Amino acid sequence: MGFAGKGLDEEGARRVVEEHYDDVLAYCRRHAPTYDDALDATQETFLRFVRSLPGYRDRGKPLAFLLTVARGVCADAYRRRGRTWEQLDENAAADEPQGGGVREALFSLPPEQREVLELRYDHGLRVNEVARVLGVSRFAAGRRISAALEALKAELDDSGEGGSL
Repeated sequence: MGFAGKGLDEEGARRVVEEHYDDVLAYCRRHAPTYDDALDATQETFLRFVRSLPGYRDRGKPLAFLLTVARGVCADAYRRRGRTWEQLDENAAADEPQGGGVREALFSLPPEQREVLELRYDHGLRVNEVARVLGVSRFAAGRRISAALEALKAELDDSGEGGSL
């Protein structure tokens, strides 16, 4: 299967898939209507990635590109079902244990604020990469991240779990 692109050869593309499959699946589990939809969305994300390789340019973290695709695929899954994005499933939201107070505070935030924090801190994307995933300016992404952190801090302060974020 020869799919050498301008920025990645076949081996590079294979490495991207292997390195980021779990991250994309975790994102899709948080944003797809069901677990089966998340598996389908993950596969569709990588299928679109492979199809895009002839014109793909490696511009930083491939994960930012993959999560941009995954975000659209998950939104399409909801549209096909006639739904809008819903609250994230708390059981699917974290693969690693977190403090109960922080987890509760996160789940009290609106989905948009949880998503920016997930992209920035769970996936380790830089602000400009978060902006690319969300389809907004770097400035807007930075403001959304700041607002989400402030909201999280306020929730933690209200619950008595406050500290410095």
